[in-house]
Amino acid sequence: MSSTLKAFAGAALAAATLAGASASAHVATISGAYDYPVYDTPSLTFNNTSAFNFTGITLKLTGYQGLNNGIVQSITLPDITAGSSFTYVWLGATTGGNLFAYDYDDEYGVYPAQVGNFAVTFTATWNSQSIYSQFTPAVNASGGFVGWEGLDPAGYAESAYDLHSGTFPGVLAYIDVGTPPPLPEPSTWALMLVGFAGLGGALRMAGRKAAAAA
Repeated sequence: MSSTLKAFAGAALAAATLAGASASAHVATISGAYDYPVYDTPSLTFNNTSAFNFTGITLKLTGYQGLNNGIVQSITLPDITAGSSFTYVWLGATTGGNLFAYDYDDEYGVYPAQVGNFAVTFTATWNSQSIYSQFTPAVNASGGFVGWEGLDPAGYAESAYDLHSGTFPGVLAYIDVGTPPPLPEPSTWALMLVGFAGLGGALRMAGRKAAAAA
């Protein structure tokens, strides 16, 4: 296998891992939205449908594009009791380099700015076990790009993803038992996206060949 093909396969595997593909049952889900419930800013809703509380919760953001590439910031969230949901809204100071800023896509005040999307890592304790979730706008449970940070796939502001619809796009990620794997280096994100596109194309081609042979 060529080094290029190995890198391609490795990126695709890393992407599948980051998306949270798992044969085991998920503990809970995370939904995300832009412009809901607060105008012009991101939010995440953690849906604890289980019978145990989430405690010791940390939400870590890792910038991987543009002006915010390489910035890592964390906050502590309140406990989420069994059978309840908690929505965290981005309401921090709208200043460059703040990954938790209100109106995140406009925090540099330059248009169009490549602010940069960020990865989300959620960790907590549940039923005396470690749980986690890890996802990005591009690599998530939906199987496609979700612009819930108000930025386009390249991390630019003032695009079609700066959408003021006030609606939730659905489940972005699953929360599972375990600890999060190390995040890929920023330079590998593009290769991971290519890996997803290539796998999709291969599956479509295989389907057409099977149909033609039938």
